Amino acid sequence: MDVNYRIHKSKKRKKTISLRIQSESEIIVSAPYFTPAAEISRFIEEKQNWIQKTLRQQKDAALKNKTKEYQAGETFLYLGQAYPLEVFFEPFESEGVVFSNSRFYLNAREDTELRKRCFVSWYKKKAAEYFRQRVDLYSRMLKSQPENIRITSAKSRWGSCSEDDRLAFSFQLIMAPPAIIDYVIVHELAHIREKNHSRDFWRLVESIIPDYHQHRRWLRINHQLLNI
Repeated sequence: MDVNYRIHKSKKRKKTISLRIQSESEIIVSAPYFTPAAEISRFIEEKQNWIQKTLRQQKDAALKNKTKEYQAGETFLYLGQAYPLEVFFEPFESEGVVFSNSRFYLNAREDTELRKRCFVSWYKKKAAEYFRQRVDLYSRMLKSQPENIRITSAKSRWGSCSEDDRLAFSFQLIMAPPAIIDYVIVHELAHIREKNHSRDFWRLVESIIPDYHQHRRWLRINHQLLNI
């Protein structure tokens, strides 16, 4: 298989070559500045099977992530599990989403945008509740206390930590499995102590989430699933 990729060489990178797959048309190889082209080619050749497997997983995830129509029978993710949706309209009851008995119940008119707003509102509320609990737990473990926590609508950034230690998390992360959420929370809390991605930073993350590599990989492969 011929792989189209672009090379990013850095004088800061000392030894390792790494590979990041954004999509089939965007494969990025990061390498130390003076790495010979032949060495990079060998690296790509050795990673062929992994590249193929990852691209297949990304395509499968994209197929599962079809545009939502907010109709009965569709499934929606919550904490890593898919639950079916029931839809009805009771004009004298509050419009919105209720989760009960492993099902979503949506009371809303036949209006796709309105139904989407109902789900976004519900997800944001649940994200605020759940993330604050987990931040409280891990902030004690890491001895890293944030100044504030915000829930955002970011689509490509799951979490962030500002220079003044304010944390922000995308509400869409509430759709991910709990272990993935915990990894993102620990990642951002670790930035309160280490404002970069140095070895000390990753050691700090690893001290709490030993298998964090697997969670990073899960997000790279499955991020399309966490859209609404």
